[in-house]
Amino acid sequence: MKSNLSRKFLTGVIILASVVSVVAQDKQYTLNEDKSQVSLIVDSKQTKYTVADIQYNKRGTALLEAKLYTLGINMDTIGSWSGLSDKDKIWKLNISVPQAKGFFVRFDDLYLPEGAKLYVYNKNNTTDAVVYNHGDNPDGGAYSIENLKGDNVVLEYVAPGRVVETPRILLSDVGYKYTNGNGEHADFGESASCMINVNCPDAENWQYQKKGVVLLRMVKSSNTYLCSGTLINNTNNDKTPYLLTADHCFENMTVAQIQSNTSFIFEYEYPTCEMGTDAQPPKYKYHKGSEVMVLNPISGGSDGALLRLTGNIPDDWDVYFNGWDRENKASSSGAIIHHPEGDVKKISFYEKELATGTWNGSATNAHWVVTYAKGATQRGSSGSPVFNSSGLIIGTLTGGENISCDLSKPDLYGKMWYHWDQYADVNKHMSKYLDPTNKGVTKLAGLNNNDGIEKNIVLDNNDLSMILNATTEVTILDGNGDYTVSSSNSNIVSAELNSNKVIIKALNFGSATVNVTDKKNKTARITVSVVSTVKYAITGTKTLTVTLNKEDDSINRVRIINLNGDTVIDKKGLDAKEEPIDISILPRDTYIIQTITKNGTKKAEKITW
Repeated sequence: MKSNLSRKFLTGVIILASVVSVVAQDKQYTLNEDKSQVSLIVDSKQTKYTVADIQYNKRGTALLEAKLYTLGINMDTIGSWSGLSDKDKIWKLNISVPQAKGFFVRFDDLYLPEGAKLYVYNKNNTTDAVVYNHGDNPDGGAYSIENLKGDNVVLEYVAPGRVVETPRILLSDVGYKYTNGNGEHADFGESASCMINVNCPDAENWQYQKKGVVLLRMVKSSNTYLCSGTLINNTNNDKTPYLLTADHCFENMTVAQIQSNTSFIFEYEYPTCEMGTDAQPPKYKYHKGSEVMVLNPISGGSDGALLRLTGNIPDDWDVYFNGWDRENKASSSGAIIHHPEGDVKKISFYEKELATGTWNGSATNAHWVVTYAKGATQRGSSGSPVFNSSGLIIGTLTGGENISCDLSKPDLYGKMWYHWDQYADVNKHMSKYLDPTNKGVTKLAGLNNNDGIEKNIVLDNNDLSMILNATTEVTILDGNGDYTVSSSNSNIVSAELNSNKVIIKALNFGSATVNVTDKKNKTARITVSVVSTVKYAITGTKTLTVTLNKEDDSINRVRIINLNGDTVIDKKGLDAKEEPIDISILPRDTYIIQTITKNGTKKAEKITW
């Protein structure tokens, strides 16, 4: 993903870095006499979250993470060397970061020759050193060493005598983590207790999707900010490194600033479910540099952003280009994968049908309203993908009130449907990049970066609600071939295969599961409910949604009647498949809901809320 710097260019950088260090010395750091230690000059008052910062983070914004202290210095001008010509060559630099709770060190160029190692440790705890080698950044270029704790770090480069290639270590800056009054900051292990690690049993069916999710870091005005995002597939299935996130993550940034000041952290996940007090941060992959394709604004739009990473994803990166569903159709269940508080990947789940909503200032009905069943989101989750029951992206997180693991408070996600082609300015449509040859597909399976990995079975619908005697098709979007299908209860639904279509017929009221299996014994399940023609559902405490499950008919009238026989709501002259009704004006009680369709179908049902 990064190209090597030429020696001629590097020489220029070293000379420039030396000049910058002299200029910056009085402002941001000092050097000891032999230049073996860099000490940041920190005003601790400037590294605390203000009340304004905390309130700002609640309204749908990127997470303010760290204050940057510029270094711009090269290993040739600082640090100390030791070792004989035929023995290990050792370069060591101490960096003092006064009163820090957490920090990271960024490099404009970090290249370690094969056979050499860079040990990173706190001077008071050498036993927990993290070791970096050539494979961590094989092409050199930008890099970041994350999750540093305490008030110092030692960088110790060790090269055996047989290593003759010259290392390149050009330090860019130190990111000093902001803290609140309790010392809490955005970092590994700092997300809320309700957050679920992406390798917990609950996430078993989301192991492909998780590989696409990325932590983003943006630099604005000497500060860093965090968001989440995901790699996304396109209809050419050619591994173009498109990345989907939220527009608001780049608030107050120009296109040029986004492209040069945004970095991406991949594969950042804890390997097991539980994290003990002695848990160590996992390794990760790092990339810097992108091109802006689409910014669909939060103001008047759906808050979507599509970037293209510079270069190509290396073949050995275990990542996944997530698939998508651009239909404006609510999913009844699904998941969100994200990096709350800059922590390792977490997963949250919803089990109620999504409602349509409008974010303050955004386009009308351009968002999905998600209420969680498990997990939640926090600062840093912005831009994360929401997946439907088929494991396909249907939106990106704008924000909400769910910041304290309160499952009653929903979040809003900009719809993929709106990102696609609904904005007035056609230059802000994602369709021309994600469907470059105008194939017109509405759903697309994801794509593994590694061609040797077995595919998951991807269906265009995993959750069906059917009326009696209806027949429907489910398309197999991807898999390993040679499929078979079966029904868990053939008295309720039958299932048969026709090419890549699963044909399902509703025979009796009830629920059943249709299993689709391929030659690699991968299995996907379709949950089928055979229901009456009209369906009622209450979302949260404010909305009653009436849904008509019949293609050639529409809702004409909905009445709500109290137990005294009084009509309290009467909506006439409708022509809709789905009709949301605001019931917040009604006292909590039992009511009769009556629906009449244009074709004369009538349905009445008693509800209590």
